[in-house]
Amino acid sequence: MKNTIKTFLLFCILTGAGFQKIYSQPDNLLKLPLLTNISSVPWKDSIYRFPAFEKGRITYTTGMLDHEFYLNYNMYFEKMDFISESGDTLNITNTREIKEIKIGDTWFFHDYKKGYYEVILKLAVALAVKNQFALVRSGAIHYGDERGAAADYDRYYKILPNYFFIDKNNNVHRATRASILKLFPDHKTEVSAYLQKHLPDFESQKDLVDLLTYCNQFISF
Repeated sequence: MKNTIKTFLLFCILTGAGFQKIYSQPDNLLKLPLLTNISSVPWKDSIYRFPAFEKGRITYTTGMLDHEFYLNYNMYFEKMDFISESGDTLNITNTREIKEIKIGDTWFFHDYKKGYYEVILKLAVALAVKNQFALVRSGAIHYGDERGAAADYDRYYKILPNYFFIDKNNNVHRATRASILKLFPDHKTEVSAYLQKHLPDFESQKDLVDLLTYCNQFISF
């Protein structure tokens, strides 16, 4: 009986230690410690889409700007950053006139109210993704996340992709079954048959590329 109790107590201690490890050091999460600025953490470079700033061009509604900038997309603040002539890292001013930005071979569609979307498949109805820093755990009783401000509690982030469809009129739709059926109203039968046969995962980039490649064949130019 005593051995049984000792074994049970040892199990509780080990299990408790395991739970403590899980909750104090979450795996695959980026920790922003209390009273710490994002620029001070070891993973500060992870806030950017690319490892380094690359040459890019801005296309306005009136045409493309000839001058090239060194650009990078800031996923944490969801802004487009550039290197100024003085070497400072600054945000591109958000204006309705920005249509899209190209960094290397990557295109970003710009929506004045919702920000930048990385275009994965550039067709009549395009596929885009927003890689976002999602706050998955906070040391505060009520989740709070004022980006750029040091807080008196720890914050834990995970970079999560969210997928969207962009229609011919540059309207953005969350990638869902309802959205794809709405975007192709004259071909609901064919699209529904495809969905039933292939059962695409709307959180899978490959499945969404295949789905949109199929659906875009119904658009006449």
